[in-house]
Amino acid sequence: MKALYVQTPEDYKIIDAPVPVIQDEEVLIQVGYAAICHSDLDAIHGYRKHLIRFPFIGGHEFAGTVVEVGDRVPGFKKGDKVAIECVIRCRQCRWCDLGLVYCDNYSELGFTSDGGFAEYAAVPARNCHKFMNMSMEQAALVEPMGNGFAVVEAAKILPGDTVAIIGPGPIGLYALQCAKLKNPSKIIMIGTRDERLAYAKQDALLVNIRRDDAYEKVMEYTDGKGVDVVLQCATTKAANELSLRIAGTDSRIMIEGCGSGDENVPVDFLQFITKPMTIQGVAGVKTSQFRTTMDLIENGYLDPLKIVTHRMSLESIIDAFEILENRKQNAVKMLLNPRKE
Repeated sequence: MKALYVQTPEDYKIIDAPVPVIQDEEVLIQVGYAAICHSDLDAIHGYRKHLIRFPFIGGHEFAGTVVEVGDRVPGFKKGDKVAIECVIRCRQCRWCDLGLVYCDNYSELGFTSDGGFAEYAAVPARNCHKFMNMSMEQAALVEPMGNGFAVVEAAKILPGDTVAIIGPGPIGLYALQCAKLKNPSKIIMIGTRDERLAYAKQDALLVNIRRDDAYEKVMEYTDGKGVDVVLQCATTKAANELSLRIAGTDSRIMIEGCGSGDENVPVDFLQFITKPMTIQGVAGVKTSQFRTTMDLIENGYLDPLKIVTHRMSLESIIDAFEILENRKQNAVKMLLNPRKE
């Protein structure tokens, strides 16, 4: 089969690999579609080394069809269509017992285990979620949409709240769709690229920080009060600093986007007294949130395809990486098809 094989940082290519041999609690998936995430770019360049085990086949956002079932797998059969949850939880640590995202024995498809940038993938059956009422393309995007849902759910947005989203990348734009379901009074989308902000123009007030003073614009839109909720979905120090400035009294700041961690952000703790606020990190999507996201897509409340700009073959993935990294062709979300058509 064709697969994107990452030997070491900067050493990656499409190879002919053997079809995986599944274990008793796994299913063999014929990949229908896979999507590229910015963390895939980090992985091939060797960033976030604590989350990667070289060598590996990349790809953590994907969906497909069951073609083989392990001996100890109940509830699945050949032909089932499944969306894939990428974090493989050990089901033995405290965090797994509590149903949280974290796991003491972290493993993830496409980073520490072989993933979906291939024609076939071996996947633990517990990571597979059957679907009927959405397309295979939509199913491949449940994981990133689920991250948007997770950050919104963590924020506990109330009807009438004012919400700012920093970073109109895929997660920020998916968070926008999810935030709308909470009936806020207004949503403000903050970014640097008009082509990305355009995807939010029907649902949000727009701030391009290359033209406007973001703080002043947010104050203008909120009558000087600041926002009730900040969804920080960018990966820069400046975005984190802005989050603290635009947050209003009794506000919640959700940190979904994160850079390398090398640049610290100064925090004036007096702010926690003068305008009490909560800062919380959001690191992925729980299984329950993944399944809820599927339900919302299947019932037409969310549509991850709204921001898909490119559909390419798996064998063109190196070109796809170059397009995304160099911000060409107004690319936002890219889907890969492992089959030649």
